[in-house]
Amino acid sequence: MNTLLKGTPVRLSERVLRVTQDNPGMFTGPGTNTFVIGGAGGPAFVLDPGEEDDAHFEAILGAVGDREVAAVLISHTHRDHWPLAPRVAEYTGAEVRAFSEQPPFTAGPRLEDGARLAAGGTTLVALHTPGHASDHLCFLLEEERAVFTADLVMGWSTSIIAPPDGNLNQYMASLERLLELGDAAGIDILHPGHGESIKPPLDRIREIHRHRQQRTDQALEAIAAGVATIPEMVERIYTDVDPKLHGPAAFSLRAHLDALVEEGKVTESAPGSYEPAAE
Repeated sequence: MNTLLKGTPVRLSERVLRVTQDNPGMFTGPGTNTFVIGGAGGPAFVLDPGEEDDAHFEAILGAVGDREVAAVLISHTHRDHWPLAPRVAEYTGAEVRAFSEQPPFTAGPRLEDGARLAAGGTTLVALHTPGHASDHLCFLLEEERAVFTADLVMGWSTSIIAPPDGNLNQYMASLERLLELGDAAGIDILHPGHGESIKPPLDRIREIHRHRQQRTDQALEAIAAGVATIPEMVERIYTDVDPKLHGPAAFSLRAHLDALVEEGKVTESAPGSYEPAAE
């Protein structure tokens, strides 16, 4: 298993270098992974440059070396993934590309779902995978059957889904899209935005899908038992989670409840209070 060396490029494959930023935390785990993607000597893509930081900027440039940067790519606009992008783009002369129509940075043409980016024998396909964030993209590296999953799938943690931008039904659909892609074309490995790469990949995606369904079932059971509010449900459901993480858990639980409301299975009888839907 590769070690997440902070600020030191780690070669994951012929076309993939990972540079982990020294910004560990509750939501970033060991730090944000920046990826330099491209064959030796050819053009490279820089994915998720991370937070503004001189040391990480220099580490990214060291990983790029004297190669041309074909584009600076942003998986989504949560602030642990993009603030260094304008600086990298200005230095390298590359465009910043993202899904967001109104990103908080100057970007080139919007990356639509299915957009193909090719340079020097490296081909990336943008996959719009909302749920964690409405503008979330994964990227398929066709030559290696690898998917850069950003915050959709991680090995060390499940993703926070915080409404209103986060949406559980969209998140589950995005997981199912990766499973379908794996079944149709084969996926060999996942490179997440935080933590180590994941292999075999489909097992982890299925595990997260089951976990989310389990939380939904637990929410339904709690409401049926008369547990009406989010804080009460968090205490009942998240007994396996450190109490320090109950705040983020409440955000994710709200996403599960919003999904149940969308499906007509529960109703929000008052703000933050839930009951079974009338049959």
